[in-house]
Parts: sequence; structure tokens; C-alpha cells
Amino acid sequence: MGTGGTGSPAGNPSPGCGKSGRPESGTVKVDGDHIYTFPDSYDGNTPLPLLMGFHACGNPIDQFINLTRGSAFETEYVRAVGRSSDQGGCWNYNNDIARVLRIYDDLMDSYCIDMDRVFATGHSSGAQMIVQILTHKSDAEHMNFKAVAPVAASDYGALQVPTPVMYIQGKNDTVRGGDGASTVARFSSANMCERGSTPYSQVMGCQSSGKTVNPGCVSYIGCSEPTIWCSHDDPAYSNTSHGVPCFAIEAMVDFFTSMP
Repeated sequence: MGTGGTGSPAGNPSPGCGKSGRPESGTVKVDGDHIYTFPDSYDGNTPLPLLMGFHACGNPIDQFINLTRGSAFETEYVRAVGRSSDQGGCWNYNNDIARVLRIYDDLMDSYCIDMDRVFATGHSSGAQMIVQILTHKSDAEHMNFKAVAPVAASDYGALQVPTPVMYIQGKNDTVRGGDGASTVARFSSANMCERGSTPYSQVMGCQSSGKTVNPGCVSYIGCSEPTIWCSHDDPAYSNTSHGVPCFAIEAMVDFFTSMP
């Protein structure tokens, strides 16, 4: 693992730096709205990278708090997860973008975040929310993601800003009905990639449901921003290959840490 992707020691401090120390118990929670967690190293003065996690439809708000336990995301990043407004727990861009922007602004105004190292991941409906943010220029520029790692999203049209990405989807995702190629094509277009790719061997295989999983990751050639596609064969999520695969969190840590 790396150093959490903190970049230069100074970082780009948010307006909240210097306002207060580490919250009691290292957690801030507003029921039905958001949870923030702060590593032991958080002192309120040194800007830390931020991971924003977006839960899947029907999953609990803390899906990505649980998935990232024991990883560098827990020990080196501020983590923030929001709750969609929909009763069924599905993210809806038109209904939820104001909430997402409010959470982002609250983090920047109240806590010490490196504004140049804001990362996002999400699963299914949550991954779709990330993609939709990137299709809206003003929202994408406001949140200024350093890199994203959506898991099993969908194609919502042209992305408005180049963005480093590790896109993850089962090569036979029966919920999505495919491998996500059209969504990846949106990233490769926004990132001005050339045709062709090379194997991305930095992501290691893992064990899931008694199977040795092949991450199937490739790196696109000649891109303005790193563009990785992991088309995996993890049967997880009731054998739909629609879940967050066993290699994903470690791969995200390493990818985000590699950002200059």
C-alpha cells in the first residue's frame, strides 16, 4: 500500500483546516443523511485525502465504510458516505445532486481536506451517480474529483471533464446485461485515449466463492488521464457478477495513491 495518496505534505487545504480537531470517536453521523469517519492521524490542521462512497440501490448507507475497513482508506483518508433520498435507497441524480453537493461543501467548510485529492467510488446505483456527476460540467468541476472508481455503472452520455478512472464491472454482469464497454468508451473519449490497450498487471487476482478471480484489467494507450478497465469474472452478488469484486478495494487504494 502507498501513503494514502496525500501528495505534497501541505496539500491544498480546505477552508475547514484549523477550525477544530478530530471529532469525538472519529465519526460524525447524521441519521438518514451522511456519515464521516476520520483516521487517528486526523488533527484538523493537516489536510487529508477524501474518499466519497456511494452505496448501491437497497444497500445501507455504510456499504463503503464496511467494504474499506482494514484498508488504507480507513487509516489514511477521511471517508464520507451519503444516503440517497429515495425510500428504496437508489440514487437519483435530479433528486440527490443538491444533497451530494451540500455534503461536499460541508466537508470542505468544516473539516481539513486536501481539495486536490478528492476521490470517489460507488457501486451500481452509486456508481451511476458518479458517472452522472461527470456528465454535468458545473457539478464535475465543483467536486473536482482527482480520480474515480465506479463499480457497475451505466452510460449516461458524454462526460464533460477528463477524469482518471479505474472502471470495474463483471465481464458478464447479468444485472447490467454486459461488461460496461459503452461506459468505458465515455471515459476513454473524455480522456482522449488512443485505440488499443495493454494489460494492467498491477491488480492481483483473489479468491471469491471458491473461485480464483481474474481481474481482467487493461490500461488504455495515449490517454490524457489514466484510464483503466477491469472486466472481471468474480461471480459475487448472487452469481450475477454485479457486486464489488474481491480485488476492488485494494486496487482502488493503489490506483488513487498513484495519482501525481
